[in-house]
Amino acid sequence: MKSGYICPACGKAHKERRYFCSECGSFLDTESFENKKLCEEPEIRIKRILENLKHMPHTKILWDDMVDRYAKKVEAFKAITALPEIAESVNADLLEKMNSFLRICRNPEFQIAFVGTIKTGKSTLINSLLGHNYASMAVTPETAVLTKFRSSSQDYVNVEFYTKQEWKKLWESRTLAADAFMQEYQELGAGAQRDKWIGHSPVYKEMENENIEKELSRWSSSKSAVHYFVKEIEVGISSLPKDFPKQVVFVDTPGLSDPVVYRSEISKKYIREANAVFVCVEAKKMQKEEIDTIASVFSFSSHYKDNVHIIATHLDKLNHPKEEWKENKEWMKRQLVGKGFFDTVEMADTNIMPSSAYIYNLCRDFDSLDEDDEWDIVTFARHMKLDYKNLKAELPKIVQETNIKNIEKLAKEKLAGKYQVLLCQVIKRKYDEIIYALRRIAMERKKETGEIINISYVSRQEVEKKLKDQKRNYDEIRENREQLVKAMHMVQEYTQKRLNQFLASK
Repeated sequence: MKSGYICPACGKAHKERRYFCSECGSFLDTESFENKKLCEEPEIRIKRILENLKHMPHTKILWDDMVDRYAKKVEAFKAITALPEIAESVNADLLEKMNSFLRICRNPEFQIAFVGTIKTGKSTLINSLLGHNYASMAVTPETAVLTKFRSSSQDYVNVEFYTKQEWKKLWESRTLAADAFMQEYQELGAGAQRDKWIGHSPVYKEMENENIEKELSRWSSSKSAVHYFVKEIEVGISSLPKDFPKQVVFVDTPGLSDPVVYRSEISKKYIREANAVFVCVEAKKMQKEEIDTIASVFSFSSHYKDNVHIIATHLDKLNHPKEEWKENKEWMKRQLVGKGFFDTVEMADTNIMPSSAYIYNLCRDFDSLDEDDEWDIVTFARHMKLDYKNLKAELPKIVQETNIKNIEKLAKEKLAGKYQVLLCQVIKRKYDEIIYALRRIAMERKKETGEIINISYVSRQEVEKKLKDQKRNYDEIRENREQLVKAMHMVQEYTQKRLNQFLASK
């Protein structure tokens, strides 16, 4: 075999001398076999599988030995399923399961997704948990791009854009409800910038912490023409607490009911792969659209319902927050317990919680507030029956009533603090799903082979039956022929005897 080879099936280059492609398992040089039919012999096929596994590249997973073992096995499964004889039995869903599994093993992100309908305070809640107003909290809907926030030693913003193929799919996925989308697209003159940004290489910028908000708004604001072409943004933040793991990522998702289906599918993909979900709804009255959003989240998160948290926002908008919230929470529990939602009333009671991130952020930035902002805190304090006349001294109690500290504790202790254990649980579950799918394929292949054998056996029996019938018919014909010949001889002898008797009488 010549030194080095380009696989004719998948194009992978091989430096070493090999008979089989390590990527797809195809033969690299069938000329090396004296008899080309030998390529199809079972022994050669087995050798190809073994060589494929032997040369399967593996980057050691350093963060967990168990995960490293799982990853090695799935890489081997993927190598085997790439073989032409097996590939036809493997569907796209299983391939995506294996790819998703390996992604999470190699890049262990613990994702907490934030979901909500328009203006339910999603970005405000994220800002309160991050300790600064990074995401826009304007009155009009602002965040139009999926944005990820994570701890980093250096503050940065990294922007990724749609490829030409992705943009084509996005544009073709507009629904009949996309009139507003198209109107805003045209008003902002986005079409003139399309060719500049579609397929653009990622834009990575390091900056001072105080400049993140402005830079983020440039790429994600619905008032910016360029946001249409941005696929996702990642923000690195250096000011997060030192105990905030770098592997934990807050994901601010656009709406699930986007009139552009492709964008909704991106949000759904992140929610499916998220390790926990915070769903923001109005504390005042949960609307049908919000219930539909919650139902969608549960359908994506059926394996870990306990990590779905309903955050009732805008508690400060209630005239009598404590009394009204108590009543509203009971109503929410009745709506959100049962098939497709929380399994038990106890789980719902724990995972449904109120919040007033807006008031919390005002208290955090109290020293730089104007009179109007202070008045919002005063109003909330009065509704909570706190001493609003001595506002600064009462801030710790006001902060406590916003419930953000409890949500922060949940995010840190129950989720971020145990991210490695929780990730391992997810990886184990994904591994079990892959094994189940592979076993099903193996059983189907076994069943198909069994049917072929049965059909062959039945066919053989039928042939044997026909041969037996033919032999029986032949035997009968031969016997009849012998009887006929014998009868003819008897007639002939009798006739000759009569003839002799007749001649003698003359």
